[in-house]
Amino acid sequence: MAVRADRTASWSQRIFNAFLRLLPSEFREHFAGEMSSVFRDQEEDARGGGRVAYARFCWDTGKGLIATALREHQEILFQDVEYGFRLMRKELSFTVVVIAILGMAIGAATAAFMVANAILIQPLPFAGGDHLIHLRQRRPAIGVENMPFSVKEIEDYRSQNHTLDSVVEFHEMTFSLLGGREPQRVDTGVVSANFFRVLGVTPLYGRTFMDEDDRPNARPVLILSYNFWQKAFAGDPNVVGGKYSMNDKEHVVVGILPPIPQFPAEVDVYMPTVACPTRSGERALHDRSWHMMNVYATLKPNVTLAEAQADVNQIAERLRATYPDEYPGAKGYDVRLEPVHEELAHEIRPVLLVLAAAAGLLLLLACANVTGILMSRVLARTRELTVRTILGASRKRITRSLITEGVMLALLGGLVGWVLSYSSLGLLVRFTSKFTSLASQLQFTPQVAAFCVLLSLGCGVVIGGGPALGVRLTPLFTAGVGNTYLRQRISSKTRSILVAAQLALSVILLVGAGLSLRTLIHLQRVDAGFQPSGILTARLYVLNGKYREFFDQLLTRTRNLPGVESAGLASTIPLNAGGFDGPEPATLRGAKLGPNEKPNPVIRIVSPGYFQTLGASILQGRDFTERDTDESHPVAIINQHMANHYWPDGNALGKQFALSDGKWIPIIGVVSDVRQTGLDREPVDEAYGSFGESPRAVMSIALRTSRPLQELSQQLAWIAHDIDSNAVVADMQPMMQVRDNWLASRRTTAMFLTVFAVLALCITASGISGLMALAVGERKHEIGVRLALGATPSLVIRSMMNQVLMLTFLGLAAGFAVAWEVANSMSAVVSGIAPRDAVTFGISSGLLIAVAIASSLVPLRKIAKLDPVVLLATE
Repeated sequence: MAVRADRTASWSQRIFNAFLRLLPSEFREHFAGEMSSVFRDQEEDARGGGRVAYARFCWDTGKGLIATALREHQEILFQDVEYGFRLMRKELSFTVVVIAILGMAIGAATAAFMVANAILIQPLPFAGGDHLIHLRQRRPAIGVENMPFSVKEIEDYRSQNHTLDSVVEFHEMTFSLLGGREPQRVDTGVVSANFFRVLGVTPLYGRTFMDEDDRPNARPVLILSYNFWQKAFAGDPNVVGGKYSMNDKEHVVVGILPPIPQFPAEVDVYMPTVACPTRSGERALHDRSWHMMNVYATLKPNVTLAEAQADVNQIAERLRATYPDEYPGAKGYDVRLEPVHEELAHEIRPVLLVLAAAAGLLLLLACANVTGILMSRVLARTRELTVRTILGASRKRITRSLITEGVMLALLGGLVGWVLSYSSLGLLVRFTSKFTSLASQLQFTPQVAAFCVLLSLGCGVVIGGGPALGVRLTPLFTAGVGNTYLRQRISSKTRSILVAAQLALSVILLVGAGLSLRTLIHLQRVDAGFQPSGILTARLYVLNGKYREFFDQLLTRTRNLPGVESAGLASTIPLNAGGFDGPEPATLRGAKLGPNEKPNPVIRIVSPGYFQTLGASILQGRDFTERDTDESHPVAIINQHMANHYWPDGNALGKQFALSDGKWIPIIGVVSDVRQTGLDREPVDEAYGSFGESPRAVMSIALRTSRPLQELSQQLAWIAHDIDSNAVVADMQPMMQVRDNWLASRRTTAMFLTVFAVLALCITASGISGLMALAVGERKHEIGVRLALGATPSLVIRSMMNQVLMLTFLGLAAGFAVAWEVANSMSAVVSGIAPRDAVTFGISSGLLIAVAIASSLVPLRKIAKLDPVVLLATE
């Protein structure tokens, strides 16, 4: 204990010694004496108290020392602040420019921190959110990374583990809710009864689920999400206790959730597992291979993730040994534990890193620019600083005054940045909501305000410290040569280096914005395999068992509408997350397969006329017809990618494949590739079945028309409800809107990076213009002599422009070197082009050179108006 106390005292002594070195020399001896007295009186008690007592002692004493220092410096500080305000009022245009530059940069950095704080730093808004994990079943041998759990598997992991506190399940279904003003299709979260208790969620009204709600024959109950409650019931708390029909059963609303991020997905209502007709069915309860649910758990106290991983590994090994048919070695089987916070932030993390890096570069550029401006301003104040030195002001006092001015400017800039970041909150929420459900956590918290203040103080010390350092190293008290010495310390070379740094930072931002814009342009021009213009889409849900008759009538009546050119049904439309299409293991006849290759084409259901409506082409064979309705003799159409993959000789027609039911399905056609899941993703193997052979109760409809889509949407909804009053029509939107929605996140990212790049160009242009204006002012005598000796203004301008170009190329070289190295890290925002795209680098360099030349010409053109006689007479 004594050794630990001595070690703690040694460290505390080091901390205080470091603190003393930061104090002015005139106060250092006083504080050292006070500190020694305090240590002499309390050292024995601190030794006995150990590390915690010494930490508290250091904190209290440090606060006392800082308070004393502030009292001693209060009068000097007030004088510096008052003097700084007088200077800012005197040079108002300069003040406004500096505050605007710093405000934009600090605002961008604060906004980036606000998003990062909400998504990456702050814990999940659930009790024990840091201990919440996701169990992911994997079949690594066949590339399956997240296979849902069956009920039997959930029971095994719940009963056999020793490290998990609670195991809960979640899966999402879509049902029709009846009993309101009109039928509504609601996304429903099917959860364990203790789901909300595990999350620690307290309802806004009513209650959450109880164990009794999840027992067989229990009365069906519902909990409404906050957003759905506001949208569907206008925030009426009396909806609790209301009765609504779902799945031919009466459900009672027992609670309303507060406005928190929904986890793991945004849904409208929640129900216990026993109320879900699929989850409570006989097959789901007894078939181990019937996978559907996602599983989450919390760790027991003092249990690490590694210990829990080892525990579930043992369970997985026992399952492999007990049920070898369900977990064949050829496919592999294991379970991985992933922190939920990491999963929720996974998609947005790389985008945030890119935007945060861009905001940081912009901040560095702004600081370099303002530092250069302040250095130039100090040169204009050389006589004033020399006079202050002669009157007794020490270099330390002048240095402190310059840093105070820098901090004042930065704090005002921080205030502007706070306003800008706060006003962008809505835009940031919309942007982040496209990536994660944690977007609702985004708000201007005290942590964000503290970050803005600390960042402003830091920027103030940096921008004030540059000119202060030059003054501190200059013998200003030598009045006769003070100007010369100051110009030597704060030379044009120093200012040129700052401008070159601005150019380098601007290049990096321009390249980042260029890559993002080029990606967006590429995605907008990419051949998606369909023609979205003039297409209206909608998702339809049929509650009764007569869905085949419903969709047949719907197609017949919509095709007869004036202006409708074609219509078709599909289980999923392109670029839309809805639907239940997925890969299925298939056996192919006559296909060329690689070693251990197992075909898994994605199976989709479409109706005759769908490909024509979408604008996809039948490349070989024929389309489906109304005669393709024999369920005992199904036929299929495959996409071009699958045909080229397995039958590269171009002879896919007539070949056959079989799915899990064992029926051999002949291929009657090959259709052009459609990018179903994303414009940035290449087509995969796809096989289409006929709706007449495999009808479904949930389908999407696509109508190609020459009429205004708004008129057609009203008629489509009327026809659907006329056929079946309980049918639900959802997600009605033009296909162009579906495409735009998919591009929205890319577009917003490109917009942010472009704004940063434009701001960087403006700041850099002002820095170059200021540098050349100062150079012209400093070299007036030299310019006058050259003009008097016969040099033309254009020759003088050309020589100074060469200096600008040399500086520009130096900045380009440094910036390109950095951009070349970090370009590969922008994979999150780059698609379809190489990260080190030559066109982007070329356009960025050309744009920066043009801006440098244009910003230099404004001050350099004044040379043509200079009179050498007047200049030499003045000198």
